[in-house]
Amino acid sequence: MVDFRQRARPTALLILLILAPSIQAETRASELADLRPISPAPVATDLAPLEQLAPASPVVLTPAQAEARLHQGLDWTFCGPRRNGSGAPVKTEDASARALPVEILADRVDYDQDQDRVELRGEVEMTQGTQWLGADWASYDRATGQTQARGRVRFEDQGLRLLGEAADYNLESAQGWVESVLYRVWGNANLRGSAARVERLDASRSRFEDLIYTSCPPGRADWSLRARELELDQASGLGVARHARVRIGGVPVFYTPYLRFLIDDRRRSGLLIPSFGSSDSLGTDITVPYYWNIAPNLDATLSPRLMSKRGLMLGAETRYLSASQSLVINGELLPEDREAPEEGLRGALRIEQSGRFGARWGTLVDYAQVSDDTYLVDFGNRLDTTSTRNLSQRADLYYSGQGWMLLGRVQQFQTVDAGIAPANRPYDQLPHIELTLTPQQWRDWLEYRFVAQYDYFDHDVVTHGHRFVAEPAVRLPLRRAYGHLIPGARLHYSAYALQEQTAGRPSDFTHLIPTLDLDGTLVFERETRWLGKPALQTLEPRLYYVYTPEVEQSDAPLFDTTALDFGFSSLFRPNRFTGHDRIGDENRLTLGLTSRTIAERTGRELLRASIGQIHYFDERRVGLDGSASGESDFSSAIAGEFSARILDHWSARASLQWNPHASDDGWERRVLQLHYQTPNERLLNLSYRFNSAGDPSEDYEDTDLSFSLPLGGETRLVGRWLYSLLNEETIEAFAGVEVGRCCWRLRLLGQHLKTSAERDASTSVMLQLELAGLGSLGNRIDSFLERGIHGYHTD
Repeated sequence: MVDFRQRARPTALLILLILAPSIQAETRASELADLRPISPAPVATDLAPLEQLAPASPVVLTPAQAEARLHQGLDWTFCGPRRNGSGAPVKTEDASARALPVEILADRVDYDQDQDRVELRGEVEMTQGTQWLGADWASYDRATGQTQARGRVRFEDQGLRLLGEAADYNLESAQGWVESVLYRVWGNANLRGSAARVERLDASRSRFEDLIYTSCPPGRADWSLRARELELDQASGLGVARHARVRIGGVPVFYTPYLRFLIDDRRRSGLLIPSFGSSDSLGTDITVPYYWNIAPNLDATLSPRLMSKRGLMLGAETRYLSASQSLVINGELLPEDREAPEEGLRGALRIEQSGRFGARWGTLVDYAQVSDDTYLVDFGNRLDTTSTRNLSQRADLYYSGQGWMLLGRVQQFQTVDAGIAPANRPYDQLPHIELTLTPQQWRDWLEYRFVAQYDYFDHDVVTHGHRFVAEPAVRLPLRRAYGHLIPGARLHYSAYALQEQTAGRPSDFTHLIPTLDLDGTLVFERETRWLGKPALQTLEPRLYYVYTPEVEQSDAPLFDTTALDFGFSSLFRPNRFTGHDRIGDENRLTLGLTSRTIAERTGRELLRASIGQIHYFDERRVGLDGSASGESDFSSAIAGEFSARILDHWSARASLQWNPHASDDGWERRVLQLHYQTPNERLLNLSYRFNSAGDPSEDYEDTDLSFSLPLGGETRLVGRWLYSLLNEETIEAFAGVEVGRCCWRLRLLGQHLKTSAERDASTSVMLQLELAGLGSLGNRIDSFLERGIHGYHTD
């Protein structure tokens, strides 16, 4: 069925009304009412041959006019594939859409009854479903649906727009071609370019010949892909180019006979853009990953990695995701290390899983393993990786009930720091079973909870065995708007059944230790001003008293217990040890004071300052090693915390610890941090960290500077410098430049990394080029910077 509509030409409209019944002309009643009876115009039976198709007075568009017409009504708010988009495939027309009528508008319509062909002239528009074809002149074959168009041809359908000089297209089959084309892809991706010829293969696939392709916005051509042939499949989200040359600023920089890439954010199997770099320890480092989209919820990435100094490493990552669980498995394998052949086969494995089965059951797995102690140092490029001492291998199974939870866990560790003596390595928990009763209310005034644990702690060298712990606790919370008063009591019960116990000590024994505490706070408020704006200031004194009697616990090994790291938050905890093997004897009172300034309009905390100190009424006798702790001072170090939003873009934090009883410098810990960040991505972090409060081997004094500074335009500098004042050496430093626009980004980075005290620092160079709509070439510097610079993020 064809619906002919003619603009302001009643004679031609009347001609259509008297044509053969097979043509259905739809007009509005108002249009017919305006027509005056006239003699019908003759029906054309001898149309011009198709060779004479050009309009009588062709309209030629300037390049600027053609470009404006190409993008008319379409925005360009992003370049290349839409990030964090739905990734949904383009919907293709079904068979029912092809049965829709073809609606035609033109200034003049001539019909050849013998050939069943319609010739259209002047502002021709043809529409069927989502397809739209416009031109200065067109010839439409009603029997086959074939359309030939000339002069300012414009075609649009489902995320694709074409502008050309000539077209031969079939609206019913959604197939045809357009010549001398400017094209635009929109929707899931913003792409544009030109081509000598575009062939529409079906409703979602198009083939481009002798083309230029880019994701840069109109008016820019920072990079482009020039190819002999390109096929875009919007249904699958893939592009395939043959004999392609990548050009930067018009200069060819890369050639490939075949290139397959994604044009949206959906997952597809195929080779990914290689990454490469260079370092002192690895040499030239090239990785060519292959992505395998196994199923909608299962994929894998295979990553052969060639290191000129080390050899060929095979890497793989597998990911699985379902409604009930997620699973990620990473593995690396180096059959022979040229730099360390004595190590033999080297590799690493990491498994991460979390699951929720039904409303109650859940699982969690975190397993990491390496082949040898120096693997992370040799192949890691981040300080947090190379400084790892123990790798956790843990699996949890838990059940959540109504107000309670039951947890089962097995956990062991692989120690990768050869400097840790076997006797000091962590215990394995085989298993750990824990029952937790979440805090419950009784008659709206009494709060109670309960925790019970059973563990078998395994160790190859020192005392090991069974431990059972039960800890019931009650509190009476009295809360008001001006503060709170919370008395509480808990009873700690532990039972041991040990193996290979030290001679002369019992293997089976129990402890029963009560604890009483009282926590009270008052809140005073007053109105004030902060930088000229109304605010609320508080003064919050806090008292915390705790009493625990001394109980001999030296027979118990230290399964999971260490001294609690001292700081402001630890001032208000009932036990000065972690874990359950030591319950410290306590008779102490903590005095604390906090002041906050809060913006009246937004409720944002603008400033917080806290200070506190513990006052002891008795000497502490319970120690970690079984002997008296020897802590006889009647007060602790003074701990304080400070945080403030100084200005709109500046914030500061500080954590301080000063011991008034020290014979020399009383500072035990100092952490000073200053952070600056603006909406235009100007970023600066300054930090100073000092610690001398515990084991001398844990002492440090560091400065840390990191930044991301725009230099104007689309260029910015990035860097970090972590320097040890104690050892007078640089621990980690990197600096680089990042240049980019909407459609591309180039990052060049140099890194200096000290992986251990015994090894010389290594240097490396990393390069990454991102071309939106084509891929990323080089190292994943963007991920590296997000981890190394606080506040840094990619677009």
